[in-house]
Order: sequence, then C-alpha cells, then structure tokens
Amino acid sequence: MKGIYIHIPYCAKRCVYCAFVSGAPHDSMPLYVQALKDEMDERLIRGDDISTIYIGGGTPSVLYRGAINDILSFVRGRCNVRADAEITVECNPDSVTHEFVDEIVGAGVNRVSIGLQTDNDELLKRINRPHNLNGFLKAWELLSPIKNKSLDLMIGLPGQTEEDLYSSIELAVKLGAPHISLYALKSEEGTLLYNSGFVEDEDFEALLYEKAYKYLTDHGYNRYEVSNFCLGDNYSRHNFAYWDLVDYYGFGVSAHSLLDGKRIANDDNINKYILRDSIRTEVDVTADRADEYIMLALRTSKGIDLNRLKGYGVDLLECKQKEIAEFIKNGYLTIDDNCLKLTEDAYFVMNSIISSLI
Repeated sequence: MKGIYIHIPYCAKRCVYCAFVSGAPHDSMPLYVQALKDEMDERLIRGDDISTIYIGGGTPSVLYRGAINDILSFVRGRCNVRADAEITVECNPDSVTHEFVDEIVGAGVNRVSIGLQTDNDELLKRINRPHNLNGFLKAWELLSPIKNKSLDLMIGLPGQTEEDLYSSIELAVKLGAPHISLYALKSEEGTLLYNSGFVEDEDFEALLYEKAYKYLTDHGYNRYEVSNFCLGDNYSRHNFAYWDLVDYYGFGVSAHSLLDGKRIANDDNINKYILRDSIRTEVDVTADRADEYIMLALRTSKGIDLNRLKGYGVDLLECKQKEIAEFIKNGYLTIDDNCLKLTEDAYFVMNSIISSLI
C-alpha cells in the first residue's frame, strides 16, 4: 500500500510564519490542476494500492469548485484507492462554504484538517490569518457532515499568554475535536515573521506545551506523536505512514516522495511546474534507513521496534548499550514488548536522545 500527498500552493493571505510554497496567483489554478494531472499520469503506477490521500498546502479550500473532485477522480482512474482509504483535505475557516463541503463530501473526502491556530482574534490578526473566531465556528458547523476533523493550534505566537492557550484548547475540547495538532511556532528564515526580527522563546513554548499536554491527556486525548493528539483511534493514518516509512507519492510544486528507497523532490518554482519545466531530484536513502527510522519512530508513542531496526542492519541494544542504559536509569526511555519508547518526561529532551542513538 502507498499514500499520496498533493500540494496546493494557493492561499487567501500569507501567514507571517509560513515557510511553505504558496502564494501563486489564483488565475493560474486551472493550469496548475492540469499540471498536477499530467504529473500523476506520468508517475503513478496503474493499479497501485492507495490507502491514504492528503491534499495540503497552501490552502486547498481556496481552489475553484470542482478542482478537488477532478483531482480525486483522476487518481481513482489510475489507482486502486481502497474503499476504507483515509482521504484528507486541509482547509482554512474563511474559505469553507456550503459549496466546498458539498464538493468534498461528494468526492469521498472523509477527513478534514482545519487551521484555527488560536481563538484570540487579536493574535489571529497579528499572524495575518484571514479568519476570526466567529468565522472558525461557522466553518466548523458547516463541516459537520465530516466527523473525522483535525484542528490545528499553535503555541508561542507573538504575545500569546498561558490564558490564550488554555482558551483555545478548552474550545477544541468543548467542540469534541477528534484530532488536535499542537505546533510550536518556529521563526524560519525567509518568512515575514523572521524578517520582522521575532525570535521564539523556546523555554516559554516548552512550558505551554507541558500545560497543553496535561490538559489534553486529562480530557482523554492520546499523544500518539509529539505534536499530535487524538481521541480513540482518530489518528492521522497518512501522517503516521510518514513516520513509519511507508512509501508515498508527492505531487505538485515542492512535494516530496518516498518510493523504493529513494526520496524524490519536486523543485519549488511554481511557474516552471505549470510549464512542465521543473526539476525533480532523486536521492537513494537506503543506507540512511536505520537512522531515519530511529529519528521518526522515537517521536511516536509506538516507539522503535528493535526487531525491525535489526532488519535495517542495526542492533541498537548492542551498539548503544551504554547510552540506552543511562537513559533508562534517568527515566527517559523504556523497553516494552521489544519496543524502545520515550517516557512522558522525555519529550523535552527528545532531540538530544535521538542524537545520541543515531
């Protein structure tokens, strides 16, 4: 089985923290959708078994009506999209309309990821989001036909307080969001936020994360990955496949793929992509598979399957015996059913643990 990621580089406004490829002129949408179909026609293996599809961006909900249905119909015409496939579309509240919801439901979308970020209207303005709280609530109601909804929140926004974060999390829990993604703000080079001179306060972000984690777990949410929480089994099957190194196609400008031990990257030039003149690079990552698995699996509640890691040529208990023993002694790692996992206290030093094990 494989997954498919499709990148849509269009937005109503550019958020100050956004480092993704977006901002293409909206009148180029039909040309871009055709370029997507041409790339899929070229690269998809007919009859491939597809278990997840994720349409992200950018903001896929700003596409002209009919585009998402067209894209998904094209995929189904070339692949075996499983009857129980998870099909996700990202959306922003300002572009959620009755027509959008009708289209995605009709196209077989069964999961949406909606970006709230914060319920504080002043903070939303500060980060250049094109919606307010009232708009989000209307969008959430419009999306009622889709039960599997994921809600995005951010911590460390400029001027955000503990009370702001609590208010946003309380709202998410009150709404019964089946899935919540909680992302720490990063001021990445080239973004409007970075150019403004803003520097994130990592210690404050860690404090906010700790409080958010406690609140969410106290209300029945399971942290199945460092930034992702869900009720019951409402985890993102598509994203979990990334962390589990399942093969997936990436289509669209700047999209990445993992296929047969190779990472394939489309370049980030939108105009060249539309003109079919973009460059695609391939890197064989077979030799890096063990390190990549350690880095990704340790971020999840599932942890590192030590037997699987041996299949990649690494006996971690043997080659990192001293380091693992020390982390276990200090209460940062456990071994459960031959899986090496972080303890609840270890997520704040996760990066240093990963660095010690690869």
